[in-house]
Amino acid sequence: MPATQDEIDRLFGLPLDEFTKARNDIARQLERDGDAEGAAAVQALPKPTVAAWTVNQLARHDAAAVRELLDAGEALLKAQERLLSGEEATDSLRKATLEERDAIRALSDRAGTILQTAGRPAPQAMLERVAATLRAAAVDDEGRRLLEAGRLTAELDPAGFGGLAGVPATASSRKPGPRKPSAADKRREREEEQRRRQELRQRARGLERAARAAEREAEKAETAAEQARRRAEQARVEADSAAKEAGTRF
Repeated sequence: MPATQDEIDRLFGLPLDEFTKARNDIARQLERDGDAEGAAAVQALPKPTVAAWTVNQLARHDAAAVRELLDAGEALLKAQERLLSGEEATDSLRKATLEERDAIRALSDRAGTILQTAGRPAPQAMLERVAATLRAAAVDDEGRRLLEAGRLTAELDPAGFGGLAGVPATASSRKPGPRKPSAADKRREREEEQRRRQELRQRARGLERAARAAEREAEKAETAAEQARRRAEQARVEADSAAKEAGTRF
């Protein structure tokens, strides 16, 4: 029911310490209203971890930045798929990887502010868990839905996309087929999907490492150029000083 969904949205936007009591209150009210099924579903919602709660607040208060991340994740997936199909998409993949990195960096900085405002510590380890969850959610269908809705209850793992716990925003639809898929068909389909995801992740990690290596080389070159410029300026100052001294003495 829309009213129930509104209550759940409000629930995931509350301070973390208020989650359990508010969840129980909503469940009791649903039960009093005769919605036993809805009450049980709400009561079963686990309290989000601190990292998941932080990501949910980002979805609520930094929706534009989250949308940039989701767009970058979608572009990254498309570029990976093009590469796997044999197309040339290296530039597109590099561009999407950089955009994803920048979006995650900006959101991670904002996450630190959210935690501090809530009176919670924001150690680097926590911010890395937030960043990992954002990175995983950006390239996974269910993770994207939960991130956009701000209803995560657990962190996501970029390597395996584990812990996709939350309240689904929508139910997925299936296209009708000539026959009902058998259990073996479904198992093979899941295995094929998992294999394909693993290939995409491995390819993405390799290309991302290459992109980061190129960035580091560029940064080193910039640093060297800046140091050379400063040495040249210092040499010019010393030359001018020596010329003035020579003119004064002779």
